[in-house]
Amino acid sequence: MSPAPAPATPTLSGGALQPRFLTVISHELRTPLTTIASFTESLDTDDLAPAERSVALAAVRRNTDRMLTLVEDLMLVTRLQTGDLELRPVRVDPGALIREAAELLASREPYTAATVRAGTGPALSADASLLRDLFYAVVGTVASGAADRSATVSAEAGAEGWTVRVTARQAEQLTDEHLMAGMLATPEPPHRRRSTAVWMLLAEAIAARHGGSVRLTFAPETGAGAEIGLPLTIPSD
Repeated sequence: MSPAPAPATPTLSGGALQPRFLTVISHELRTPLTTIASFTESLDTDDLAPAERSVALAAVRRNTDRMLTLVEDLMLVTRLQTGDLELRPVRVDPGALIREAAELLASREPYTAATVRAGTGPALSADASLLRDLFYAVVGTVASGAADRSATVSAEAGAEGWTVRVTARQAEQLTDEHLMAGMLATPEPPHRRRSTAVWMLLAEAIAARHGGSVRLTFAPETGAGAEIGLPLTIPSD
């Protein structure tokens, strides 16, 4: 395996998850709640024109749907954290899943691309669907944060598992502010958009459920990125 990361590198798993979880929830709920409150107040008048009333009702419905889907996402993160979500492990080739995730990313985000260089090695025991979503989330988040919206992905096997590194020509380190401002479409219909902050919450929860981790990285010579570590088998509960 590659050397252990420097202690100063931000980690997206373990004890840091809970405060980040609360920060993301607060940020994600603030905008739709504020919009609903504003339009609900305007609806509580008799002098609102029919066209304006229709606009206000549409905004309330749209932001209510946004909150409902956010709650579903956060429930999924919670179920992954607590182990309540049953995994369906199969033997998977990480390189093939990364390429699939990169192809989906290119089709859902036409101006975003990833170059994949995956070595050979043993298959992983993992939930293939969740692991693909993990790669999609991390590669998409890193690539969309770059000026040219592109990223390079490398994957190599070690004695204990796989290490996947995603890098992009990003002059600044990815922060919570960057993640909460970014958006990324889901790979399945209806292709609704999640903030990259929510995507990364999902990614780290999926990695942790498989006994692995996700950490953000930054180096002046290579740019901003992320590193995923995954063991060969899922630890027993």
